[in-house]
Amino acid sequence: MAFVPGFDHDVFVSYAHGDDRDWINRFLDRLKPVLSRLLPGASVWIDKDDLRKSRDFEKDIPANLESSAVLISLVSPTYIDRPYCVQHECRRFSELVASRKLAGQRFAGPEFAADLFALRCPILPMPDKSYWSLIPGATDLSFCGDDDIEPFPIGSQAFENRFRELLQRELIPLLRRMRNRSTPVLLYPRRPAPEIEEAHVALTNELSARSYLILPDNELDPATHVPRCELAVLLLGARYDEASRNLVKAIKDLEKPLVAWPSPALENSGEPLQRGLFQDLLQFESSRKTVLSTGVTPDKLKQEVFTRLNPRDNIASAAGGKPRVYLIYDSRQNSEKNNAGIIAFHYQDEFHFEYSDAPRHDNVRLTQSEGVLLLWGGAGEEWCAEEFDRMVRLASHSKSRGLCLFDPQESKIGESKIALAEQIRRTQSAIHVAEQFGHFDPARLEPFFTPIRRVEAGSA
Repeated sequence: MAFVPGFDHDVFVSYAHGDDRDWINRFLDRLKPVLSRLLPGASVWIDKDDLRKSRDFEKDIPANLESSAVLISLVSPTYIDRPYCVQHECRRFSELVASRKLAGQRFAGPEFAADLFALRCPILPMPDKSYWSLIPGATDLSFCGDDDIEPFPIGSQAFENRFRELLQRELIPLLRRMRNRSTPVLLYPRRPAPEIEEAHVALTNELSARSYLILPDNELDPATHVPRCELAVLLLGARYDEASRNLVKAIKDLEKPLVAWPSPALENSGEPLQRGLFQDLLQFESSRKTVLSTGVTPDKLKQEVFTRLNPRDNIASAAGGKPRVYLIYDSRQNSEKNNAGIIAFHYQDEFHFEYSDAPRHDNVRLTQSEGVLLLWGGAGEEWCAEEFDRMVRLASHSKSRGLCLFDPQESKIGESKIALAEQIRRTQSAIHVAEQFGHFDPARLEPFFTPIRRVEAGSA
């Protein structure tokens, strides 16, 4: 998984075998954790020497280059003399970028017209500037002085200044714009009535300024755009639109995240069917919906939408520096809240717990928590299957992941729980399975918490 949807990796680091590999490794040791912290799920790929012994690098390198969003070239005289670096990586990446900008492709918009999605980072001086021919026009950020015989030492002031410039001025803003462009937002209706025009214009302008892809982008049935969107935003005026019925049905069926805003006109003069649509949304049970009140201003609506799109900015630091553990449970059931509460109560001195009763923060907690624990008590099997799948996909960077089964023998769905536990033990070695029956026993959860303690102790 990458920070930019649709790619396997956010950054492909290109270098020449023969250059200072210790420096390159230390450069990566600085780059990877910073990107992971600032951009949840960010992935960096580099060709490692040990991979060449066990894999076909002539296939592996091109495949990973094609599935990377941005290229960083660690340029040197040796690099320029390597035809593979010049032709198979730099030139090939330029061709990939050109294809991504063709009409109909995701980066075809004018906001990306000047972007080459590549950064040249010379690590040794080249007075003739021959590296300028590598992806002409790419941004240069040199990690060496004109008279140096080696790169800036890792940790030196010169290195830190350039590293900060690379991240803050170039790489992170670019990846965020690419992610936004790869995150379609459905804003309906496409042609707003006067009573919702102010809210529509405010959202459209802000989404466009941040490079989000706004749907619908044609006159087809809006429901056909729902499968593509990452978030649906419905602005409800006074008049009923028959197309909105199919749109809402598609959102429900596909369980898409939703923000619905009823304008004051709906409350004051809304048609009966439009009022019925709004009541249907209110009664629709989903942890992924947000239905606002008519008193919410267009500016507050805009804030709500971007809170859903960028939840990371709204997550507080873990209290007291404790490791963060995310407890996932069916928040609609009091019994499941009780299960989460008793775990948090027993481990509160060691860990900072967060709970799945705030859907807007769900993805970031899955990607950034040191531990993610799924609790399955009386919830349905389908609920557990979906949440487990999301945990496996999104919490891959967590120090520990677990499934805690409450009363597996006595529950009506006990057979399903036992079967799932056995399947996970056979196929998911990284998932710790704990069973709680009778009185709660914290010791049964120790296999989940111990790896988090071990990592924290090693980093202290």
